[in-house]
Amino acid sequence: MLLDIAQTAVDGLMVGGLYATVAVGVTLVFGIMGILNFAHGQMVMLGAYVAFYSVTTGLGFWPGLALAALSMALFGLILERLIFRHTLTDHMAGLTVSLGIIMVVEHLASAVFTPDHRTFDPPLAGSVRFAGMTLSAQRLLVLALVLLLVGAFYLFLQRTRFGKAIRAMGQNRTGAALVGVQITHVTAAVFAIGSAMAGAAGALYGSLFAITPYMAAAPLMKGLILTVLGGLGSVPGAVAAGFLLGLAESFGSRYLSASFRDGYGFVLMIVALLYFPTGLFGVRGTARV
Repeated sequence: MLLDIAQTAVDGLMVGGLYATVAVGVTLVFGIMGILNFAHGQMVMLGAYVAFYSVTTGLGFWPGLALAALSMALFGLILERLIFRHTLTDHMAGLTVSLGIIMVVEHLASAVFTPDHRTFDPPLAGSVRFAGMTLSAQRLLVLALVLLLVGAFYLFLQRTRFGKAIRAMGQNRTGAALVGVQITHVTAAVFAIGSAMAGAAGALYGSLFAITPYMAAAPLMKGLILTVLGGLGSVPGAVAAGFLLGLAESFGSRYLSASFRDGYGFVLMIVALLYFPTGLFGVRGTARV
């Protein structure tokens, strides 16, 4: 019984780490720009296709992972410069624009890539035995990469001058501008970083699940749930909520109903917000990164 519980918990943490990677990008953009970018899921999808073609053309998974992050960072920077920069004072306009981007990107992807399901061989195949548990080697690799990625991003926010500027903007945009923070440069960089996280998450998603032009809904929904659950604008909250959601889905599917897997996140969010109205790490009236 204890072994079964441990196995379920580890499986949940492995998937939860992937959720957290998506949520960090969503919550970072919201914390700094006040925009819930619904097109974030499409960036995850495009990142998965970049990784797919990198692997199938012989380039390999690791270059594909880097290319997915870099290409989505460039795509996000273009979107911020041409579109989202002009919607900062009207959040409803930003939301509407992101919905339009979803439709455009999704239909273009369907036309270019076709709706067929695509998969590629992960860098690690098979499973490993540990303490009596059978664990997917690729999921363990994904968890390790997620922890490395999130840890590096946290150190970037805490230890670098630019990271401190990002946190200052998350706390008080006007105050940050008054002390010399270049607002336009930081917002562009934040959107690029959030998009790069989406691209990396897409490559990791593609190593575990099938890739289609319509796959964006699932990671986007997870990201939005975690953004609210962790606290709007809180990066640590998004990471903690990602692992919590992974555990909830894993235990719920194992001991309750696997068919309700996508519903556990909403149940968790509703219950958590009854006791934490601003989310697990949220501060009332303040965006925190």
